[in-house]
Amino acid sequence: MAIVKMDKFNLLSFDSDREKLLDTLQSFNYVHFNDLILDDDKSYLSELKNNEKLAQIDQQINQVDYVISLIRDYNKDSKDKLDNKVTDLSLEELNKRGYNFGFDLIYDKLKKLVSNREKLVGKRDNLTNTYNELSPWKDISFDINELYKSKRFFFESGSISSKFYDSLQKTLVEKGLDGSLVYKLGEKDKDYYVIAISTKDLEEEFSNILRDFSFNRQKIKANKDVKAQLSDLNKEKAQIDKEIEEIDGQIKSFSKYLNDLEIYQAYVKNLRIKEESTENFLATKKMNVIEGYIPSDKKGEFDQRLKEILRDHYIIDFKEASKDDPNVPIILKNNKLIEPYESVVETYALPKYSELDPTAIIAPFYTIFTGFMIGDLGYGLLGVIGILLALKLKLMPKSEKALKLFLRISLSACFFGILFGSFFGGIIDVPFGWIDTTKDINELIVMSLLIGGISLFFALGVRGFMALRDGHPDGFVFDTLSWYMAVGGAIALALTKNPIAKYVMIAGMAMIVLFAGRAVKSWPARIASGTYELYGITSWIGDFVSFLRLMALVLSGGFVAYSVNLIVKMMVGNGLGGLIGGIIIFVIFQLFNMFLSYLSAYVHSLRLIYVEMFNKFYEGGGIKFREMVTDTDFINIKRRGEK
Repeated sequence: MAIVKMDKFNLLSFDSDREKLLDTLQSFNYVHFNDLILDDDKSYLSELKNNEKLAQIDQQINQVDYVISLIRDYNKDSKDKLDNKVTDLSLEELNKRGYNFGFDLIYDKLKKLVSNREKLVGKRDNLTNTYNELSPWKDISFDINELYKSKRFFFESGSISSKFYDSLQKTLVEKGLDGSLVYKLGEKDKDYYVIAISTKDLEEEFSNILRDFSFNRQKIKANKDVKAQLSDLNKEKAQIDKEIEEIDGQIKSFSKYLNDLEIYQAYVKNLRIKEESTENFLATKKMNVIEGYIPSDKKGEFDQRLKEILRDHYIIDFKEASKDDPNVPIILKNNKLIEPYESVVETYALPKYSELDPTAIIAPFYTIFTGFMIGDLGYGLLGVIGILLALKLKLMPKSEKALKLFLRISLSACFFGILFGSFFGGIIDVPFGWIDTTKDINELIVMSLLIGGISLFFALGVRGFMALRDGHPDGFVFDTLSWYMAVGGAIALALTKNPIAKYVMIAGMAMIVLFAGRAVKSWPARIASGTYELYGITSWIGDFVSFLRLMALVLSGGFVAYSVNLIVKMMVGNGLGGLIGGIIIFVIFQLFNMFLSYLSAYVHSLRLIYVEMFNKFYEGGGIKFREMVTDTDFINIKRRGEK
């Protein structure tokens, strides 16, 4: 239940040994490199750059990501579901299988198939466009080009709005253009597709009339009679569809390589981490200068590995990492009971190396906060059962830590559900209910404020502990004890009216004013700083009030569940249909309310931790330890010591 202790190392080794050194360090894994900055005064040193190799690896990563995505996309509707199981491999097994896998052959084949498919799709689209253009003229069963070439009469084809068609026909009759004809052949999107024919001597007048009625000339692009060409287009499209289907089948068949592709994906991503590490080094013509951190308990193994590969051709210096070093990377180490709460801390910020790991501190409070807000035995039991099944069946292998966190939340919800006598909002009476959330509002307020007071004073006590741990007893007295006296005395005075509480409060306030700004040498400035610090006592009021959200959320969730139950009770008394409808409403809305209750509890409990508790003792801002291996979605690399 602490931050893992770190040692800092400085390593000098030959550049010729760099590749095998990186292989060994990646296998060791627990090494975090500092990004060394080139000092202008040390002209004999240079930065190591690996841009070309990293660019090649990035290209490989993009290619394998594309191939995996392509295969999964083509098989998403397949009857044979793809295997989404996570494969456990050691780094040695991963490198061996990844290195020997013929990815380039598979990529080239898939790329060619995709390219051919795109060409066929483009060709099919062109045929479809041509078909759509010709389809209004589908009744033409002769070579239309003969009419366009005719010198004996005037001929046009095109479209006209359906609302003008009858008026056009009427005008032709009124004008006495017996030698002209407008004939409708098809209809599309409120337009009529027509051919217009007249004698040569009527061409000019006929053309003017067509223009007056917004006739849109469109040449029929047919190589022969339209009906025959449409038939040929359909046959050609059907052949292309068949070829596309064959290509789709070939792409789908690459699913047999999916596991190997995922291994290769993990291989190249870990290869990038290894190659990228060199950019943290500095170098002379023959030597590499390396600086970083390792867990103190792994120092012996680290040194032994260096001896095995570098023999006596290296120089290394170890020293204990300084508490004030801002570059020390952070690894949190907690027992299995509270380990899931590390995600709560990491979501906010990792602790600095000089701070303590707050995971064990926030674990009980976060559990109480979330359980109180949900406060229903039915929701809690449903959560416990669902999460245990997910863990047992390994339905979410990458989210096991989150599932374990919600398992603890669900167990807490069960406890408070029994305390509040609530089972799905009261659908069943819980015999051990102590507080009725629909009636005992004052008791809920007192409980919320009491939990809040304990949380805040505990967080303040952590600040005092850290001051004593770091050898600052004055910090314990003037930054912690003084606030206990000021805030605690004020609360005691409000509750008891005891004059002793008043004197304790005044003494605490005086200590804050006089000594909170003790780092300032000038007494007037010190008093001003202390007075400003004392003004912060007003934030305590807001902090206490914030904990009323515990009551507010359990009430809101409880009343929604209670309302659903009322609706269900009214429905189930109305025959079979009412019973079925009531069951459906109960299941849907209770599950929805459960989801909202869990979501609200998760978010608002984070707020109570981050805003109300952390501001009393926790700053954060630590750097996460960079391992030299990384897992992917479907490949889990077994670290040293893992089975």
